[in-house]
Amino acid sequence: MRKKAVKNAGMIRIYLNMAWKLLQKNLLSIVIFETVYRLFSSQLVSRLANAAINFSLKQLGTSYMTSENFNKIMLHPLTLLLIFGILLVFFFCMLFEIYAVMAALEASWKRKRISVPVMMLAGGRGAAQFVRARPWTWFFYMAASFPYLWLHSSYSAIRSMKLLQVSLTKIFNAFPAYWIPVVLTILLVAFSFVFSYTIPFRCMMTEKEKNTHLRVRQTLEKRVLRELGINVSFQVMIFLITWVLYLIFGTAVVAYAKLVKTPSTVVSTVIVYGDWVKSTMSLIGGAFGLVGSITYLYLIFIRSSRKGYQKSRTTKKPSSKLVRTFCGPVTAVVLTIAMLAGETVYLVYAMRATRAEATASSQYISVSAHRGGARKAPENTMSAIKYAVDSMSDYAEIDVQETSDGEIVLMHDTNLKRTTGLNASIWTLTYDEISQLDAGVRFNKKFRGEQIPKLEEVIAYAKGKINLNIEVKYNGHNQNIVKKVVKIIEDNDFVDQCVLTSMNYNFLRQAKKINPDIKTGYTMKMSYGGLEDMDAADFFSVKYTYITESFVEHAHSLGKEVCAWTLNYQGDMQRMVNCGVDNIITDDPELVRKVILGTTDRNPGFVSLLGYALK
Repeated sequence: MRKKAVKNAGMIRIYLNMAWKLLQKNLLSIVIFETVYRLFSSQLVSRLANAAINFSLKQLGTSYMTSENFNKIMLHPLTLLLIFGILLVFFFCMLFEIYAVMAALEASWKRKRISVPVMMLAGGRGAAQFVRARPWTWFFYMAASFPYLWLHSSYSAIRSMKLLQVSLTKIFNAFPAYWIPVVLTILLVAFSFVFSYTIPFRCMMTEKEKNTHLRVRQTLEKRVLRELGINVSFQVMIFLITWVLYLIFGTAVVAYAKLVKTPSTVVSTVIVYGDWVKSTMSLIGGAFGLVGSITYLYLIFIRSSRKGYQKSRTTKKPSSKLVRTFCGPVTAVVLTIAMLAGETVYLVYAMRATRAEATASSQYISVSAHRGGARKAPENTMSAIKYAVDSMSDYAEIDVQETSDGEIVLMHDTNLKRTTGLNASIWTLTYDEISQLDAGVRFNKKFRGEQIPKLEEVIAYAKGKINLNIEVKYNGHNQNIVKKVVKIIEDNDFVDQCVLTSMNYNFLRQAKKINPDIKTGYTMKMSYGGLEDMDAADFFSVKYTYITESFVEHAHSLGKEVCAWTLNYQGDMQRMVNCGVDNIITDDPELVRKVILGTTDRNPGFVSLLGYALK
């Protein structure tokens, strides 16, 4: 076993030496190409995806997408067709990149130099030829190799693309057990690892499929497991190098902020530039992963026997005068400089649009205590409301539901088990039964005997002390709850001291119809698309992970405010301050207030700041 391990380690060193020699000849061209192409292709695909989804929303008669209408919109035939079109563009871009990198490796193997424009020409010509030769199967070949070739880009892509994140979450949750999608994902990646060995043979040669499979089997015969082990080692090494670079860049950002910026803007600077580090490392890691993987596969290819193979036409010399001029040394240098200059201008413009100096928004940011003050007291109880008042919160955010006898009480869950221990739905019990339950002892013994309060009781206490954000929950058993909540608000002369929110947009319509003076907010787990048609909402209450500076600016341009929920981490609070939100919902209102005023953690440690940069 030890001899086998030593032998495998020796093989890895051999592959690394071969890979370095292969890359070294045209390393500069590959780096410049990947820098230019990755930024361009990522912007192209993301903008096309945004345009496609917005077009679909418009055709379906709505301007926005939320968690509530997500399935209806995403599973519509038009949306599915547009998604397939985006995938075609994406996979063609991936095929283009593969051919361009292959061209550089082939040139290095022949000990020749290659320029960036020639790499692009080879990429375009090779991708077009590949599609023409396999008009009905090229898409599936790219889809099969995608998990392997994009292994190092997947996490950052999912994290940055919220719509993709939500889609994968929905798919994951659709399975009856969590282990099923995990196993399927592992099997998919394993299949992609094996399938990808055919990619250089398909790209570099024009052979029949059966010949391709035969050559791959002959090349890997009796050493499949060893090659897979080396392949995995390659991927682990790429991953470690990428994370070391990530750590270095993050450390540089923190050092810059500590040395150059004032104490009040250090955290904000680290967070904003940390986002740029994450975006940059997403491109670098993805490029590094794909180039490394293609290089390894190409090494397998050049070790195989090419006897009887028909070379791809992409290796032919340029024929037309225009193409020869395009590939000339002077033109290549000019075009390369022009591409780098254009992308530099774009990056500088994008960075200048961010606000790295923010310590608070230009207007007042109000603070809402989540469920009254769920970190310091049992949620949605009088003790929680009292804490919200003591913490000088602007609002106490509460949830209301209806009992079986029509009373409006404070409760977030439809089931009472989590907060009281009783496994029963709230609409099955009367208020007398609910009032006997202990809503405090599960939080802390000192709150033993805490009751579930009525909305009237909370309003009576809050009047003149604190505003209320009353979120009306929909559970399918409370069709008339809005009418009752509005009546309670009106009877207690509390219209000017509260807002009414809900994830059910029809509830907001009902509230506006009954009393247009009540300020309403649409609570959303996610938001995508336009907001122009949401007249029943005076503001938007959105999960903070889906809020961006552009979203806030768009909402403000419509005369709407933005409320972010639920933030308990200082870095996330600062990020929302940078975005310019109008209200922050939190379990720790005292910390939010300090962040807004720029009075907390004014001299954080290096490790804490590094955590902000890398989170």
